[in-house]
Amino acid sequence: MDLKQKLIDLSREATGDDTITVAGDFQPKGMTWKIAVGAAAGSVLGEAVGGDVGQSIGAMGGYTTGKYAATSGELPPVIIVAASPTRLYLMTSNNAKGIIFARHLLLIDTLDRDNLSVEMHQRVTARTAVITDSSTGHEYKIEGKRILFHHMNDMLDALAA
Repeated sequence: MDLKQKLIDLSREATGDDTITVAGDFQPKGMTWKIAVGAAAGSVLGEAVGGDVGQSIGAMGGYTTGKYAATSGELPPVIIVAASPTRLYLMTSNNAKGIIFARHLLLIDTLDRDNLSVEMHQRVTARTAVITDSSTGHEYKIEGKRILFHHMNDMLDALAA
């Protein structure tokens, strides 16, 4: 199955909204660099302590620490954003491992698109977005990876429109 269509189908199932036309997978803003810095720092420290084996263990420990630091806020490590003509939905996968293994999505929030403003930026390995709900003042800060199979460009284009 096409992953783009899987995102839309799972989003429709989770929300009950058959008018969803686009969906994308994201992560909390800043997660990419926090993981990279954590893995690099852990690798350097591990090498100093125990050579190649220590470097590998340190890199994994740093990666895990970076991932925890990035997801210690209000958003889970896997965020699915889906849009219908009038609503924006934020969801997460049922297993927190990503969209490939997801069988269901869990709804986090439903936002009225008329009340949203979106600020987007291009980064080297990610595109970032800050979605602000003007009715509540609440902000959701997300990023989409530019590498591998992540399907976020259509969703970000819809938000920018």
